[in-house]
Amino acid sequence: MNMWHIIILALTLTGTPRDATAVEGPIIEKDPVEMITIPSGPFIRGSAPGEGRLDEQPRRKIYLNAFAIDKYEVSNGHYVKFLEETLHKPPMNVFAERPFNIEESIADLPVVQVTWHDAVDYCFWAGKRLPTEAEWEKAARGNDGRLYPWGNEIPTPQKANFDRDWKEKKTFVEVAALPKGQSPYGLRNLAGNVREWVQDWYDSEYYSSAPDKNPMGPEAGILKVLRGGSWKSFDTDLRATSRGKGGFALKTHGIGFRCARDIGPGQTAAQGNTQ
Repeated sequence: MNMWHIIILALTLTGTPRDATAVEGPIIEKDPVEMITIPSGPFIRGSAPGEGRLDEQPRRKIYLNAFAIDKYEVSNGHYVKFLEETLHKPPMNVFAERPFNIEESIADLPVVQVTWHDAVDYCFWAGKRLPTEAEWEKAARGNDGRLYPWGNEIPTPQKANFDRDWKEKKTFVEVAALPKGQSPYGLRNLAGNVREWVQDWYDSEYYSSAPDKNPMGPEAGILKVLRGGSWKSFDTDLRATSRGKGGFALKTHGIGFRCARDIGPGQTAAQGNTQ
């Protein structure tokens, strides 16, 4: 057992939640990537009756504190750095039978075949955390209640990677691709490419009872929330309000993640870490 696994075991035994939002002390980011600051304030979350699924209702304003979130989905290249330092179990190589960490030409593609716990562990190692479901939706939707990250226009291949058949490495686009589909804050591939794990437990009725400020999701549950649709999703799953779900041990060719972190008043994403 290496030091990384001892730290995780200690957190579990002492009752510290693996999906805790607060990060105490200076942030030391092991694998710096570009992050976007999402300012504090309200945004419109959810769908009105007739606009989306029942678990997306009601539509109402939610206030969030400022936070920072990765501009891109976590790539294979960055995930390999985490594996090399922590000796974490690598994901299955979806392209061939050889080991994942020696596969060529995939460094800039999103990592897949990761469980919710894999995503949590990576974010913890990187000095971050998974975004909450509300944070993810605000980063995707902005403040104007738009239907998709890029606006209200229907999805096109220039804006999202979706409704695809499996074509090995060509199935995915690079995490920095498709700038025409970026969100109001500049985040890429929040719709399509891979579904993204977020922090929250899933509850189909949570929106009806959630607090109006910094909702963290239910205290417990069976399934975790997935957001954003994947390369094989249809356009309805690409909506910024669409909610998915999966068991925290689920691993598929279409699930990845990005990280987030808290930032203090007046800070920017770049000021929130010590390197």
